[in-house]
Amino acid sequence: MKVLFLQDVRPTARAGDVKEVKNGFARNYLLPQGFAVLATEHELRRAAALRQQAEDRRLVEAKEWQEVADTLKEHKVRIDVRTGPTGRLYGSVTNTMIAAKLSEMTEREIDRKGIQIPAPIRVTGDYKIPARFVEGVSATIMVEVVADDASKELNKQMEEAAAMMTEEDTNVLDPSFEDVLAEAEAKIDEEASGESEDSEETAEGDAESSGDAGDEAVEDSEEKSEE
Repeated sequence: MKVLFLQDVRPTARAGDVKEVKNGFARNYLLPQGFAVLATEHELRRAAALRQQAEDRRLVEAKEWQEVADTLKEHKVRIDVRTGPTGRLYGSVTNTMIAAKLSEMTEREIDRKGIQIPAPIRVTGDYKIPARFVEGVSATIMVEVVADDASKELNKQMEEAAAMMTEEDTNVLDPSFEDVLAEAEAKIDEEASGESEDSEETAEGDAESSGDAGDEAVEDSEEKSEE
């Protein structure tokens, strides 16, 4: 079905474009929403005027967004997140989070698809993030990722608790591999030493028993000789 677009429908077409589209797409979406009309001879005569009007709107829109982009270059976009003691996030910062914050700052609807995060943000700090607001208007914004108040309070309590622990408490709660190994080796040495002492005592006992038996045999022999 050939239709005349009355409004921009990205990325399909711009206002004033005449295009062939699927019947279902036209009847179920474009025509009911007023985004397009059937490309009749009468409507086609409107195409040139529509294109000019759309272009004028785009120029005004681009100028307004350029002012927004220039303002954002001078401010940081602060994102409060949940973090652990080391500043690592429970998750990561997303383009949806940044777009929501930008919308709050500018009082304009920001499309999250225009926020391109180069690499996952998983720790606190400052990040340069490219943002595309509308066609022809882009900017690099500074995003400041910081721990939220709840994380700051919790991490502070954890640090205070850790500082109050003695070295002995720390070893009990979280022994190192070396500590565990040393304890195991000491136990093995102790058991081996105990077994050695038992063996010596047994040997001494056997020797004494043998000596007593020999003495008794000698005494019996002497008594018989005297008789």
